[in-house]
Amino acid sequence: MTVPNVLSLTRLFGVPFLFVAAFSDARTAFVVLFVLLGLTDVLDGRIARRWNQCTQLGSLLDAIADVAYYLSAAFFFVYLFPDYLAPNLVYLGVFLAMFVGSLLVSQLKFGRVIFPHTHLTRTNAVLLFAVMLASFYVDTTYVIRALIFLYALAYVEIYAMFFLFGPIDPDTRTIFRLMKK
Repeated sequence: MTVPNVLSLTRLFGVPFLFVAAFSDARTAFVVLFVLLGLTDVLDGRIARRWNQCTQLGSLLDAIADVAYYLSAAFFFVYLFPDYLAPNLVYLGVFLAMFVGSLLVSQLKFGRVIFPHTHLTRTNAVLLFAVMLASFYVDTTYVIRALIFLYALAYVEIYAMFFLFGPIDPDTRTIFRLMKK
């Protein structure tokens, strides 16, 4: 068990506590825990690369923890900020279909789920984190819409990578790197 794997597991097992905090209307606890779990996402990959602890298990744990954390964030927008998200539900539905579709395509086409960590998906994760926190203080309706659009763009890139280059490495950062090879 490596430090990066512990961080990924912390994020994964911390998500249920976000639900407890949200349902208990413990907003301060929610924000603190959301920030701490978000930091585990930043740190796990950096530590794994820096300490040469990149493993297939670590990549899988990170991907599972990311899905749990970021999909739960979509739920928290619905639960905590329904007025901001309601005008964006159609867009969110399209994005979620694109997300699930990318997992199905990779499974059906390559025999395994590939959850790429591209520059766009990583940037969107940071933006999602910021938008969640900002939503406690300002109306983020249109920012959420822009974020959903950027996520959809990220998955257009992922689909293009799958169909043009086959089973890509999950750490592929952009389609342009693949085009240079």
